[in-house]
Amino acid sequence: MLNQTAHITAVTTMSTMIETIKTRFGDVSVDTSKTIMFPLGLLGMPERFHFVVTSFPNPKMQQFMLLQSLDDKNLSFITLPLDSKNSIIAPDDIKIACRDMQMDEANVATLLIVSVHRNLDGVRLSVNARAPLLVDAGQKIGAQYVFQNDQYKVQHML
Repeated sequence: MLNQTAHITAVTTMSTMIETIKTRFGDVSVDTSKTIMFPLGLLGMPERFHFVVTSFPNPKMQQFMLLQSLDDKNLSFITLPLDSKNSIIAPDDIKIACRDMQMDEANVATLLIVSVHRNLDGVRLSVNARAPLLVDAGQKIGAQYVFQNDQYKVQHML
């Protein structure tokens, strides 16, 4: 499932600016020269525009990435990178989302925001398949796309 994360991490610039941020998940080092601009913000957070995608600080959770806000260092999201061939969102729907957001599908990585559900039986994870994050690594622009049909769930259990 991590194939598309190469699109995000492959973006390089002439000057690397590493910053260490203390998150609720642990310290993360981020390259701020790889900042992704979300011009419309995220749902419920329209004033947060600048994010960086970085490796999750816990090696046991390598399949996940951390979406770290640079506008509010206390704000970060666990995300699940989706491969184009996945069982959660149909490739044709990703293609439509890219077209609607005017992004080149070849440069787009798809991330799903993860929710952690704790109860007496343990911990379960779900992803928001209704509103994936699309990141165009070439343009360093991101958008949260909301599917208008109910085919995709806000809490798709993993």
